[in-house]
Amino acid sequence: MPTRDDEHRQRVHAALQRALSGVTLPSEDYTTLRNWINEELPQLQAAGYTSYIVFGSYRGKYHTSLRIAQYELAKPTTANAIVLGDTPPLGLTIGQGRTDPLEFELKFHLLTEFGDTNVAIYEKESGGEAVELGLLGHERCFTQTVVLPRDYYGSGHGTVDTKNEVLQIGRQIAFADDLDGSQKKAELRGLIATAQRGGIRITEHELTEYLEEALSERPADSPSYSWVHLALFRRFEEANRCLTWHSESDLREAVRELALESPTQWDLEIE
Repeated sequence: MPTRDDEHRQRVHAALQRALSGVTLPSEDYTTLRNWINEELPQLQAAGYTSYIVFGSYRGKYHTSLRIAQYELAKPTTANAIVLGDTPPLGLTIGQGRTDPLEFELKFHLLTEFGDTNVAIYEKESGGEAVELGLLGHERCFTQTVVLPRDYYGSGHGTVDTKNEVLQIGRQIAFADDLDGSQKKAELRGLIATAQRGGIRITEHELTEYLEEALSERPADSPSYSWVHLALFRRFEEANRCLTWHSESDLREAVRELALESPTQWDLEIE
């Protein structure tokens, strides 16, 4: 009868195969990797604990959102939240003194194999988190991943409920920098048709006027997502795995929704 250790070995082997893709490591690197696995992965499988793997940007102000998510997820006493970039380096020799070319993929596949839920925070289209989104969208990770894009107005279920929602979705299409003019027009016309089928009274002229004003007043820090991002967000949205946020308080509330249990609150009066 297979033991829990046997199951762990099989899952580690599967994760390593996905990451290495046929690459053979020097024997000393396998020893180093084994030590890293034995030290870092057990916490993700601790009995009675829920483990979250948190993804997002480490750069500039975006780092704050990543830490907010990590903090809120780890509030319950039976939860831990791990940021991939916070884990110790693997220390493999394959990099020959330079950045280890397999560092990210090995950590990604090992952590997501043993974590319970992946939580990904998005605020922009550039940077390593774009690569992470693509990997998280793969079948093996998809069902255990929730994405939280800032200022995302999707329509994953093919319906919109209000005129304002139509305007916000149109705004997002207009802000997608990797769509050319004809592609944007096609998407916007499809949006209007969807809205009108749902009984929302809006014309192409109204939407165009709104978008011209929105583009002229576009904030400098307004999120800009590629069409690939939007397509993946929509896929997660259709599976009820996409939560939109617009401010720090929104992000905290959205992340709390993911927690399997809420931390105990005090009822304390300060005199």
